[in-house]
Amino acid sequence: MTLKETLNQLTLYAKEMRVLYVEDEIQIRENTQLLLSKIFSYVETAANGGAGLALYQTGKFDLVITDILMPGMNGVIMIQKIKELSPDQPFIVTSACEESNYLLDLINLGVAQFLLKPMKTDQIIEVLYEVVRNIYNARKVEEFTVNLKQELVHQTTLLEQYKEIVDISMIVTKTDLRGELIYANESFCKTCGYSCDEIKAKGHKILRHPDMTEEFYEDLWATILGKQTWHGTIKNLKKNGTHYITDTTIKPILDEFGEIIDFISISYDVTELFDLNEEIWQTQHEMLSLLGEVGETRSEETGNHVRRVAKYARLLGQFRGLDDEEIKLLYRASPMHDIGKIGIPDRILLKPGKLETDEYEMMKTHSEIGYKILKNSKRPLLQAAAVIAHEHHEKWDGSGYPRSLSGEQIHIYGRIIALADVFDALSCERVYKPAWPMEKIIEFIRSERGKHFDPILVDLLMSNIDSFITIAQEYKD
Repeated sequence: MTLKETLNQLTLYAKEMRVLYVEDEIQIRENTQLLLSKIFSYVETAANGGAGLALYQTGKFDLVITDILMPGMNGVIMIQKIKELSPDQPFIVTSACEESNYLLDLINLGVAQFLLKPMKTDQIIEVLYEVVRNIYNARKVEEFTVNLKQELVHQTTLLEQYKEIVDISMIVTKTDLRGELIYANESFCKTCGYSCDEIKAKGHKILRHPDMTEEFYEDLWATILGKQTWHGTIKNLKKNGTHYITDTTIKPILDEFGEIIDFISISYDVTELFDLNEEIWQTQHEMLSLLGEVGETRSEETGNHVRRVAKYARLLGQFRGLDDEEIKLLYRASPMHDIGKIGIPDRILLKPGKLETDEYEMMKTHSEIGYKILKNSKRPLLQAAAVIAHEHHEKWDGSGYPRSLSGEQIHIYGRIIALADVFDALSCERVYKPAWPMEKIIEFIRSERGKHFDPILVDLLMSNIDSFITIAQEYKD
């Protein structure tokens, strides 16, 4: 989008939102307030953290934008106190380079959006757009969830009071002991697109989605043949080739002697819920990508570095045979691999040349710093990010850091990111080196097979090199 288009969309998202802006420098505060007032319906300003906290306690704000260093209470302490009142409050922090030692504290407080001073109008608009869009989407998700819960309560009430209308409100099927369809209600036919007669003629297996394994159905049948009720989620194929997902309960119907007569299946179509869950995953990935870009910005690298590494990693995970959940975690956690660089001094991080021994030792600590930032989270996504940050500089032969792990002692995520990160680093210009030609990169990676890199991963990269080159070209800086 153009800047004008972004601003117009931002204004639509920001409708009726309230903003608290805290900044001690009068000129910056007045100029920025003027811009914010053109976007948001309500803007309140304060000159320091104490005044900002007092304003926050008097009313609800959708977004808080604050400087770090201010007289009296600074921005970090104000954020901490606001988080005690509203743990989910979104923040944007404005920061000068010399204030970077506060970034770890802010990240630990859950702050993921930063604006570097001096702020430019286009940068302010871009960051505001990302944050406000996420706030807007979160509201829509919350509204949808409330409406959905109300609808589920409504359906449950109907079921209790009018059990005779079960065929109207649910997908209902009946199968015999061999799994052959005996009965399907109208909801079933409408959802899958097949008529009952078509299913009977072609067999129930035409609904099976390739994502559902044989082991899944073996477990299902073992449960119901054991006269137990089975409950779970099933992904099926529609007649038109798309899919639908059901929350399904299958109960064996027993005769007076306790023998199975047939099986009744009652299902809810929950496709929309799963799509919503995927949107939430995408939002989490976007937030981690943006945070990863903050770290890369300090080292004067572009956001496309973390995007490329994520896409290389996903390809390697697929070629390596990781399951879908592992690939999802790997792809979405990979942007955090170098987040620990926010703790490395600029004199080392931005040095345009070879590092001295003591400088290199300091640079190596970024893997430990990143791990410590992320390790205490109980979220699977951030746990994966902690592993990646910690182990992506380990080497297959044990000569890496920080723990000199070797071979399969290194988590598969760490091995994959190690290869993806080096492949991208060599193909791009950095402050300390020019970009390498692809022929030289391939030669180097082959020479490091079994030394720096997992041999299997190197072979997979080399046998699919065109796919990686395509990504490099599509997302080049």
